[in-house]
Amino acid sequence: MSNLLTRLQGDPLKARLVLLLCLWLVALIAMSLLSPYFLQASTLPYLLQYVPILGLLGLGQTLIILAGGPGIDLSVGSIVSLVGVFIGALVAAGLGVWPACIAGLLFGGLLGLVNGILVNVLNIPSLMATLATMFAYGGVALATTQGTPIGGFPQAFGWLGQGTTLGMPNAFLFVLLPVAFVLHVMLKRTTVGRHIVACGNDERAAHLSGLNVVRLRVGLYVLSGFLSALGSIISLSWFLAARPDAGKGMELLAVTIAVLGGTHIFGGTGGIPGTIIAILIVTTLQIGLQLANISPAWQLGIIGVMLIASVSRAGNLRRLWSINQ
Repeated sequence: MSNLLTRLQGDPLKARLVLLLCLWLVALIAMSLLSPYFLQASTLPYLLQYVPILGLLGLGQTLIILAGGPGIDLSVGSIVSLVGVFIGALVAAGLGVWPACIAGLLFGGLLGLVNGILVNVLNIPSLMATLATMFAYGGVALATTQGTPIGGFPQAFGWLGQGTTLGMPNAFLFVLLPVAFVLHVMLKRTTVGRHIVACGNDERAAHLSGLNVVRLRVGLYVLSGFLSALGSIISLSWFLAARPDAGKGMELLAVTIAVLGGTHIFGGTGGIPGTIIAILIVTTLQIGLQLANISPAWQLGIIGVMLIASVSRAGNLRRLWSINQ
């Protein structure tokens, strides 16, 4: 045990992963005690149904924060809403659903590009810039629909958001997991990934070494917009309707997931595996507390406590172990 803690102390990311797995185990046990329905066989597919949309937003947020700046994107939830309305309008105008989805992905990337330019070219603080676009994008979604969902999507389109394969949601198997794998490989095995971490660790050093920091960070905002649009498509497929408030409240959960997963708020440290486990923790708490009929206000409070608990390090665990010897 002592050797394990020593190794964890030398590798903060691995220590965070162990801590997150422990927190998830605690969450699973606590939710099973709160609700007798939580351990039913249908709970896991039901839980994973909620994971992909929020997961895609969390992955985009992870990359933006990891690259430093400090960067943050509070508009991702509004992008989900606005892209959904955009796709719904195209479908209502007679365009096929899948061509409309492709156009929606490009539109999401464009919205992300606006964020990237505001933050990295015009040098508006990311908190203020993306807060402004959050209201702007969300406002346009509501104003153009008068708050009314747009229907008319074919039943076959529900395969992605409603369908399952081997008892697992298709959106989880065929969208979130492949995207997470590709992003993990990108961070760990490619030059782009090393550049992202370098920018987060020391922006000036990265610039002096020849990296185009501005272009890289703008690109990550574009990617975040693209991932948000992908989440919007899953939402459309799930509900077969474009809801102008589909992404409401997701932006803060996306930031929470990224930080809970071990991404340092000022960049340079973090990774995809921690974000994925953090998504499972937050979703487990949300679903478990819903099944136990716990108020949404308490749900947010408990998630906040989990976020605070996650800042513990392996060194703290080692000190506790030493005290007990």
